[in-house]
Amino acid sequence: MNTQQDPWIETFIRPGQQKFDLMKNLPAILRILGAGAVLVAMYSFLVRGWDSGNDVFRYFLMLGHTGALAAIGLASGHWLKESKSARLLLTLSLISIPANFAILGAFIFSQTTGIDVSTYPHYVAWSVDSLNSGLVTSGVALLVLIPVTLFGFTVLARSMSRKLSVLYLLSNAALLLPLRDPQLIGLMVMVLAVIVIVLSHKTSRHNTAAKTNEGAIALGLQLLPLAVLMGRSLWLYSVDLFLLTILAATLFFIFRQISLYLNPHSKIKGMLESWSVVPAISVSFLLAEALQVMTNVPYEILFPVSALVSAAMVYDISRRSQSRPDTYRRIAVVGLVIGLGINLLANTNPVVSLLTVIIGVGMSMLGYKVQQRSVFSGGIVLMLLGVVQQFYDLVQHFDLGSWAGLAILGVVSIVIASVMESQGGNIRPRFVAWKTKLAEWER
Repeated sequence: MNTQQDPWIETFIRPGQQKFDLMKNLPAILRILGAGAVLVAMYSFLVRGWDSGNDVFRYFLMLGHTGALAAIGLASGHWLKESKSARLLLTLSLISIPANFAILGAFIFSQTTGIDVSTYPHYVAWSVDSLNSGLVTSGVALLVLIPVTLFGFTVLARSMSRKLSVLYLLSNAALLLPLRDPQLIGLMVMVLAVIVIVLSHKTSRHNTAAKTNEGAIALGLQLLPLAVLMGRSLWLYSVDLFLLTILAATLFFIFRQISLYLNPHSKIKGMLESWSVVPAISVSFLLAEALQVMTNVPYEILFPVSALVSAAMVYDISRRSQSRPDTYRRIAVVGLVIGLGINLLANTNPVVSLLTVIIGVGMSMLGYKVQQRSVFSGGIVLMLLGVVQQFYDLVQHFDLGSWAGLAILGVVSIVIASVMESQGGNIRPRFVAWKTKLAEWER
């Protein structure tokens, strides 16, 4: 009798674990394969379309696909009494809704602007004969898309379904607007992202459904229309610096929101925190460049503000992190100090020095309040850099050869010596006590 195991089965077996039960895991495998097939079919249809019929006919095929997913999901849950497949099918129908709105937006866009849609790639050049036809098609589509949205979120998170459904439809409605200007799209995405994040947090804050897998999926889906809106602009239109800045900031807040719903010690949470550093640092350069183009303010003045925003985003990661808060805090402080220091060396503008001093004062006050050495020390360093730069600039423009210059330096030297002699006994104990207190703060 041949007792040799099948190598395919052995790949699913780990030391100390039971053998992989194919029959037990087959339903899960089939669900994964089925979901993948549905998604591939859905988006390959968007790219390749259908060989026959006009764009409206092709769109109704897409709409029917969305409605069928929801109907089969509901039927599966009702007659088969099996909830996993029902939730999966309804989730897939919710995922397809932004694609539906994107096509409807293309219909409206084709009749409200003077742009010839035939100049677009054929797989995204959706058009109708008239604006009335586009509006009627949109109205008919909403009769299907609104119930699908309500049913989908009711199954995923019943207690939050009404608010999440309204929020999801609001975000998708932005895809209908015939706007293609990168700066306007960027502003709209930023405003919608803030609305979605604030309302999602408010809705889920005291709701136990938000802690479940289905609740997390329902909350995560709120960001999908914004991703489609941003992706469409980056793919089909000119890449604008402001749009890239909004993209980086949006990615940061997406990672932030997802991590808030995860276990504090989850490996995925730690991974998302690490990924968040990349868009946070990118903002320091992208925002300064974008603001310079939009406002014509010198880069050397805008960079300190942009670097501060970037450092604040990384510092926010440190406040939420359970695994490496000190590391992220140091990244924020060191990055800000180095960035502003290089900016000072490259520019002798007194406004730059003043901004550096102001940021340093703010950092030292924050570090003192929260008792964090790295933040407090970084603030002191920035203040010193700004003051030294101002003093150096003063010396450069001051004639030290004159008797007045020598006299002033002599008086300052004598006063400093007097202070050290008269207050030396009090300064040293205070310094030692301050050093001991500082050592008790967080790093």
